[in-house]
Amino acid sequence: MTAVKGRRSRSDRDLVEASTDPDRTDARLDPAATATPQRRLGDVVVDLGFADRGIVEATVALARATRGHPELAVGASPRGSLALLKLARCKAVVAGRDFVVLDDVKAVAAPALAHRLVLRPELWVRRVSAEDVVREVLAAVPTPRAEDIPSAR
Repeated sequence: MTAVKGRRSRSDRDLVEASTDPDRTDARLDPAATATPQRRLGDVVVDLGFADRGIVEATVALARATRGHPELAVGASPRGSLALLKLARCKAVVAGRDFVVLDDVKAVAAPALAHRLVLRPELWVRRVSAEDVVREVLAAVPTPRAEDIPSAR
């Protein structure tokens, strides 16, 4: 890791883990108003949607792979990893599970990442979409085997 203005920078994985774990967030804000039902639901998703380290690393690897993709001018930032993991957690909770599986990540990868990507201009003529690139990245990036990921806490 590199130092920036005397501070140690975080890896993508550290950023995603810290941002999605309510016990590890760096900033605490006093509420300006009472929580809305949607906000409370978001808290439930974070509490219930357990993501094993292998799942977190897979989300980071997928977003990182977009950054070096030859068809993209701009890939997904670490916030893309965070959005991907949050959306996968939501999918797991809606499916009635309190843990995320790799299929959750794959199912929501295009909606979570495609709008964050900027295609190289010449690809518009070929009608390549950001969703196409996400699907290509999903196929190319190694993900953990299902048996290597615990199914629950």
